[in-house]
Amino acid sequence: MKKGIFLLALVLSVSGCATIPVLPPQPPPAEDLLKQVEARLQVLRGLKGLARVKVSSTGKNFQAREVLFVQRPAFLRLETLGPLGTPQLYWVTDGRELSLYDPGENRYYRGPATASRLSSALPVVLEPEEVVAFLLGGLPLIDPETSFLRADREKGLWILDLVSPARGERQSLWVHPQSFQILRAESRRPGSSRCLIFSDFRQVQGIFFPKRIQLTSLEPKGEISVEYEEVELNPGWKNEDFRLPVPRGAPVIPLE
Repeated sequence: MKKGIFLLALVLSVSGCATIPVLPPQPPPAEDLLKQVEARLQVLRGLKGLARVKVSSTGKNFQAREVLFVQRPAFLRLETLGPLGTPQLYWVTDGRELSLYDPGENRYYRGPATASRLSSALPVVLEPEEVVAFLLGGLPLIDPETSFLRADREKGLWILDLVSPARGERQSLWVHPQSFQILRAESRRPGSSRCLIFSDFRQVQGIFFPKRIQLTSLEPKGEISVEYEEVELNPGWKNEDFRLPVPRGAPVIPLE
């Protein structure tokens, strides 16, 4: 009974509906919190889900329902659904090769999974590993040369700063002090400035998972949001989940 009450309280606190956590006067070592955050990210290895995806930027505004298969480090399958719920576009990558199939035109496209090609419909260029981490409710953490911790006592969160002056990179992570969930992340590197917000946390199969994820890019400007309608975490995978065979009669067109 006590365990159930604790889990309920934790769910409410993570989703922002309960009393703000009271942080201790002295923060823990930054390195210790970083290890907890890394361990928490590794709990979730993949998912299968149905989500509504919205993209907003200059010249790129659309929304669609997507069937998503996502697995670390860079395996991804998207099926864009039409108004009647039938796939209008298949999109599969293992992080090295990208395959696309358009059923309406019966055309099959194949080529290297470069970041620019992978993000051609998005307002920001993302590496395959970044797309996967984003859809799993996290982000790839930089390898910091220095790290330090500060407190956001108004929100009851630790702010973990990871800094690499040599590469001009910095990440600031707003971390829940009990669950070690990242609720907000700001990343800066040359030519890129982004903010990630994770919200609407729910307990799914014993894992606290954000049903809503939002990426705002300040440089270049744009926004991507994902709202999960259905999700299965750490599913069993089949050999064909990340394969896209060439349909009969479809020409194979190289992606350039």
